[in-house]
Order: sequence, then structure tokens, then C-alpha cells
Amino acid sequence: MIPKPPSQAPDYRSPEVTPDRRVIIRYLHPAARSVRCEAEWNDWNRVALGRGHDGLWSCTSQPLAPDIYEYNLFSDGARVLDPQNPFTKNRFTSLVHIPGAEPAIFESRPDVPHGAVHIHWYHSVITGAARRMHVYTPPGYETDTGRGYPVLYLLHGAGETDSGWTRIGRANFILDNLIAQGRARPMILAMPHGHIFGTNWKEDRGTKIRAFAADFFEHIMPSVERLYRVVPNRAHRAMAGLSMGGGQTIATGLARPATFSAFGLFSSGLWPELSPILEAALPDLRQDPPALLWVGIGRRDFLYNHCALLRQTLDSAAISHTYHEDDSTHSWRTWRGYLERFAPLIFPNP
Repeated sequence: MIPKPPSQAPDYRSPEVTPDRRVIIRYLHPAARSVRCEAEWNDWNRVALGRGHDGLWSCTSQPLAPDIYEYNLFSDGARVLDPQNPFTKNRFTSLVHIPGAEPAIFESRPDVPHGAVHIHWYHSVITGAARRMHVYTPPGYETDTGRGYPVLYLLHGAGETDSGWTRIGRANFILDNLIAQGRARPMILAMPHGHIFGTNWKEDRGTKIRAFAADFFEHIMPSVERLYRVVPNRAHRAMAGLSMGGGQTIATGLARPATFSAFGLFSSGLWPELSPILEAALPDLRQDPPALLWVGIGRRDFLYNHCALLRQTLDSAAISHTYHEDDSTHSWRTWRGYLERFAPLIFPNP
């Protein structure tokens, strides 16, 4: 008897974006009893995929607005990556880009000059280990060698690393496009690794908040000002962060208001460990206020109440701030938009 050849897995794409901007998710698992998808486009509800005769499961979204969306797959209840999709946020969340008729602010454009993204390692005396940061330099930095630049220290959230703001947040393309449009001044972005003593932000948070601030002033800021042509004064420094990075901005930046001219707090707020730090800084903030304190939050963000406590504290102390509220969630879709809003407001042209 002639041996039966092994069956061949069907060729398929996932995700597939249709011309009307629907997303088709597919997952091959003939033995699975159920496959579900939770995604930003379905408010993170687990939607069942239909099973094809060849064991290829699939589901289709409604038409979506152009953006980058997150989604997760669950096979028989176990969380799995979409094996056909190399575009991921972290170890378990997949991403899909829905392009629009015109390039978005976070997309690379062929007619716009691009800056460069550098990676630096340093040994931290605070942690006793090697640590890393990403640094963006704007278009023209390498050729206009007589020019000094302002620097925005841009901090990521608890689910990311120092690559998050460029890999998913697309901060480099956002700045490229804002600069090309004349909406923002050319600046350097310094994006350090925010996790310190482990990656669980909630565990021993007070120690980690203090350790990050120590690492920032011992290594991060001195390294940036030594390695790059920055103007090393308050008027040319700003700090912003999302979620965990917003908390670090409070504990590191607002705690030393004379060091920075502007602050951005994206989808963040006050935790018990941060409240005494901010309270101690309020007299200095009143005496020497920053040029800009920008606070943004979405009404569907799970940190909305933390942000409300932050605003109440600032209002009670008569600390002026610019507040932006929208209908967004705790998502990179929100934070890319906040960076687009925030960056043009700092470092006005001299």
C-alpha cells in the first residue's frame, strides 16, 4: 500500500484588512473546541470565531477608523498569539494597522525628512545592572552640528519597555511629521527604560518610584546632556509619561519643578505612594510654576478616578494646568494622540 502523504496546512493570512477597513482574524487549530478574539474594536469582549471545515477559525470586524488596534486570541481559554502576525505589542498582544486615505500623523511619509533613533546602554549604580534607553534625534541633527536642541524625556507605561514609544507609539514619526508641518520645534526625545527592580509596577511601588528618580538624575539626564547637543537648562527640558510613566513624571519631574519647563501626564494620576511626593512639591510649584502642565485622560480609562484625584490636588493648591478629556480608553491609540497635542505646546520658537 502506498503511504498516504501527510496533510498540508492551508495557506492563510491573519490579520487581513479589507478595502472597506474590516479586519479578518484567522487562526488554524483543527483540534480546538473554541477560539475567541478580544479586541479594541469590540470593547475587549470575547467574540467567538467560526470554524471552517479545515480547522481554520475566523471572524470579521465591523468597518474601522484608520489607526493601529490591539487584539488577543484565546484557544480553548488559553491566551495565544496570532502565529501569522509578526506585529505585536508584547509577548501576548497582536496589533493590526488600518491605513486611511491619507497617512496618519504616526505614519512614515516618503516626502518628510526622518530623524534617527539611537540605543544606549549604561551601567546603573542604583540597580547594579545594565540599563537601556532609546533616543530620537530630529532631521538635520547630524548635519547642523552647531545647533543645540531642547529635550523631551518621554516615559512609557507598565506594559512596555523603552522601545515602546517608538515601536508602537511611533513617537519618532509623530515628531518627524510635526516638525515638517511646522507645528513643533525640532527636539530630542529621550526614552529611558522605566522598570526598575523587576517589571511588576504595583509591587513595592514606592521603592521603585524613588529608585527610578535616582537613576534618572544619576545616569539618564547626565548621559543625554553629555552625549547629545542639548541646551542644558530648564527652558529646554520637558518630561511626559503615560500611565506608570505619568506617575514617574510626578515623582521625578514635578518633585523638582525648577529642572523642567513643561510636563505631560497621559492617562495617569495619583497613587498613595505619589500623593506625599506631590504634596511636598506644591510650594515650589506655586512659587515657580512650569510653563505648561498638561493632563489628559479618557472617560473610559480605568485610571480616570486617579486622574480626578490629581486634578483635585492641583486645583486645591491653585496649581494651573491644562486639562484634556475625551472618550478614549487606556490605549496607545490615545497616547499617540496625546503626544501629537502635547509636543507642539512645549519649547516655543525663540
